[in-house]
Amino acid sequence: MLQERLDRINELRKQAMADPSFVQSAEAHRQAILSEYQGHHSQSSRKPKTLSELYSRYSDNI
Repeated sequence: MLQERLDRINELRKQAMADPSFVQSAEAHRQAILSEYQGHHSQSSRKPKTLSELYSRYSDNI
């Protein structure tokens, strides 16, 4: 039963890869993911704040 399901999934994958519109859509999706990742990655490349920097605004209220 599991092997039949895997065979069916593999057949559907082959059909999708043979469809030029699917391949084009998949490539556009890949590009969107890469651009989103690169946007977030560049923001997180700065030095992380220390705990004292994070909690300094709260110590003023005590």
